[in-house]
Amino acid sequence: MDLSKQLAGAPISWGVCEANGWGYQLSPERVLAEMRECGITATELGPDGYLPQDAKELASVLRSYDLSLCGAFVPIVLHKPDRLAASYERAKRQAAVLAELSAENFVLATPAEDGDYDHRDPMDANAKAVFAESLPAIAEIAKSFGLQMVVHPHAGTMFETPADLEFLLGETDVNLCLDTGHVVVGGGSPLEIAQKAGSRVKHVHLKDCDATAAARIQNKLSSYSVEVKAGMYKPLGQGDAQIGEVIRFLDSINYSGKLVLEQDVMLGAEPSREGGPVEAVRESINFLKTLV
Repeated sequence: MDLSKQLAGAPISWGVCEANGWGYQLSPERVLAEMRECGITATELGPDGYLPQDAKELASVLRSYDLSLCGAFVPIVLHKPDRLAASYERAKRQAAVLAELSAENFVLATPAEDGDYDHRDPMDANAKAVFAESLPAIAEIAKSFGLQMVVHPHAGTMFETPADLEFLLGETDVNLCLDTGHVVVGGGSPLEIAQKAGSRVKHVHLKDCDATAAARIQNKLSSYSVEVKAGMYKPLGQGDAQIGEVIRFLDSINYSGKLVLEQDVMLGAEPSREGGPVEAVRESINFLKTLV
């Protein structure tokens, strides 16, 4: 692996998130500047509207920080038939921006409702039947813009648990965004999911996770937002997400896609310029350098 080419970032590591009531949102200027200070050269887009949605304006902003765009996390409701038309239009709008900037990855998440990761609907037969239509449709939209669609397992979405991912990998042919932290939150093993997916891992979000905190979510003793606020996600190498093992496996199959640092954090206020989320990002990069 080559960190100089594969390492990327995302605004969520600085507490910038589309979820309802997530917390204090740092400015794009600070986030993008600190990315570059850490040596990151590519970023995902962040929440809808956080960065400019006009492609030319967005390109100008990213160019001013010497950053390229590697994709976008796109959460849209896809298991409810009455929501599909609007979700398809959102997908086309996002894909057009990504294509204009030569970004490659349309990272799909499937929440139960927009902006809510504390609740999810059951992955029942009806939902699976709708996904039989909607997942190929989104993949086709992405392909029509020259992008690859990857499905992102995520807390509070329809693809969260090992059983959900078993359906995704066994009953569909879509590719995967391996998010190491969210696999732990869903009760799975990141290494096992990576091994099952193999070459279908086309994009990676790296976050480390405290399995004890994740178990409280699984057992309905707590919620996702509460545990994130309490520090469930850790700098790489300090949690239970098998980061070293996952990296070694990806290297063994010659994975050449992006490694996106995503350490979800929730801020109560703007941190000082001398500290804040960037410290965890630096720790994670230093850990990765010991592996690669």
